Amino acid sequence: MNLTQEDIIRSGYKLQAAPVDAWRIYNENDPIPGYFEFDWLSSRHPDLYHQFALSTVGLMEKLHALIDLTGCDVIDIGAGTGRSAAGAAKKANRVFAVELYTSVVSFGINQLQQNKTKNVFYINGDREHLPVPENSVDVAINAWAELNLEEAYRVLRPRGYLILLGAIPNALCGELTSELVSDYAWLPKECAPAEVFEPEYPDACFTADNSIWNGIRVAGPIHIHEFTYVADYQDYSIVADMTGRLYGPKAKHYFMTRRQSTFSWRLQIIKGQVSK
Repeated sequence: MNLTQEDIIRSGYKLQAAPVDAWRIYNENDPIPGYFEFDWLSSRHPDLYHQFALSTVGLMEKLHALIDLTGCDVIDIGAGTGRSAAGAAKKANRVFAVELYTSVVSFGINQLQQNKTKNVFYINGDREHLPVPENSVDVAINAWAELNLEEAYRVLRPRGYLILLGAIPNALCGELTSELVSDYAWLPKECAPAEVFEPEYPDACFTADNSIWNGIRVAGPIHIHEFTYVADYQDYSIVADMTGRLYGPKAKHYFMTRRQSTFSWRLQIIKGQVSK
């Protein structure tokens, strides 16, 4: 079924997922959903989003090295297709995966069933009104998604951890950022230097105060950990096709001309304990 952008908007959060690999056929000059429309892209093509999201695997691997989730009840806000929730579930007691788009929830549940993961529970819900009681979870994680900080604070228990995972601000598109900055005005003009994407580039750790979280009460400083992660898709044509659909033809050309199957990211994990 071919949809217009108006059809997609009208369907809201109940957009039907397209068949697997349907994302490969699109108008390069006027794609529907458009480039960088990650909410619509993930809801219409959850298989594309899930296959691409290896950076989330890297984020969760690093998170386990920074904090022990053993025995914790975790809420994953904006859980998407389940990469972060499944990663947390390797140590956590229970993970409540909150996701607004019904097509993505269905895809995520299917992935959990295939992998026989028993301790992740999807909830179709909104980050603005999290469907769990206040003071009910030990850890709130948020990977590559928008967040209502006050709601995350509400559901956390005293001294619970709030954790944000994603790219550093001046490398939102990983190693592609400098290639794409001239085409997308919303990307920061000061891009991260090329050397930060080298696999051996060192980690960096520093702290911030609660002003970066709009004054949410925290116990002690907020810790920020930056690191480089290289996602390997094994086949350069695969990463070229995926990034071409997500970011546009310039991204596809980048990987095709280099015959490069890896995609390097400079990622960050921001964590703090809330004070109540």
